[in-house]
Amino acid sequence: MNTGSAGTYGSRRSRRGKARPGSSRWFRRYRWLVIGGWLVGLIAVGWLLFFRSERVGTVPARPAAEADAPKTSDAAAMPPVRLPADDAVHDRLTEWWYYSGHLQSEAGERYSFHVAAFLRQGTLTHTVFHGSLLDHQTGKLYTEQARTAGSPSEGLRDGYALNFGAWQMRGEGARHAARMEGKEFSLNIDLDDRSPPVLHQAPATPVVGLLDFRAAGKSYYTSRPRMSAAGTLTIAGVSKAVRGDVWFDHQWGDFEAAQLRWNWFALQLADGADVMIFELSDRQGTPVLRMGTYAREGRVYALGAADIEARSQATWKSSASGIVYPVSWTISIPSRELKLKIEPVLRASEFDARTTTLNVYWEGAVKVSGSQSGVGFMELSGYDPPRDSAAAGRNS
Repeated sequence: MNTGSAGTYGSRRSRRGKARPGSSRWFRRYRWLVIGGWLVGLIAVGWLLFFRSERVGTVPARPAAEADAPKTSDAAAMPPVRLPADDAVHDRLTEWWYYSGHLQSEAGERYSFHVAAFLRQGTLTHTVFHGSLLDHQTGKLYTEQARTAGSPSEGLRDGYALNFGAWQMRGEGARHAARMEGKEFSLNIDLDDRSPPVLHQAPATPVVGLLDFRAAGKSYYTSRPRMSAAGTLTIAGVSKAVRGDVWFDHQWGDFEAAQLRWNWFALQLADGADVMIFELSDRQGTPVLRMGTYAREGRVYALGAADIEARSQATWKSSASGIVYPVSWTISIPSRELKLKIEPVLRASEFDARTTTLNVYWEGAVKVSGSQSGVGFMELSGYDPPRDSAAAGRNS
């Protein structure tokens, strides 16, 4: 027994004397307000801790020691991809569905967009939606985002369907649909694919469609790189019919994307080839995985690190976040006789997701020139603001 503590408390009480009757009556009268205030404070702190730790996709993760940390089972023992069953929602830590594409109106007006849903099934399940639309005529970028607790899935067995307010995303085999609505725009498209899906495979990974992120875990990754899309686009109350080609990605697994930094390119070339390049490192810049996929006329070729040369030529610095992004690139694939120059359509394509996932990343349309022309999308994620922003470089 700690008698010293008891003696100290007793001496303080004897000096102060008995509690005043008025203070006791005040506490009895307002005790529920006091207790309620403490409860609200505890809930707010708990929600803040959850919100910071449970973020989706490109956001910081919880410690790996927690129960839902990435599983490190041998890749060879993991099951193969089975479609259409694996188009459905999985019981995995991280999963996302992602569409990016280029659209034209009947008058030849050009637009590009991306819409994605991120599902996180950790200690608590939640879903985040991100979307953007770029008007190439005006250069104006529209963005929208939303977050909801739980999973808004309809529970399809051989496909997926997510519905949350104005956000609707659905895929069943080769037929898909995506709908989003923001303050000044909306997009409603139906998609169809006449080609088989692409299963991405790093050369050293034995399971087709599976990528090994080392300490960050493992992810299955499939795409439909050139879906035909048709629908309606509305900007400032004016609607028009649009058509175009859309790239669809689906990733799922017990992995922590927040532990990674990546440069991702999805390129649709004029000769009909579709090229995906994925460069991943940890947040300190140590390489983790460098790979790609070349698909043309129904044939798919895995690309390893030795098959790809990628160099950044110029950067853009965000005035909002201070992050410097490598936005201009030269990508060479000698085995395919490709030397491509990648330029953003709009350099200021940073997506500020701090209201839903507390992070920012670069997501936008790109133009392709060089040995082949084409269009595509680029995502630069996991970049942090420089400690010395003055030395971080200028806008290029």
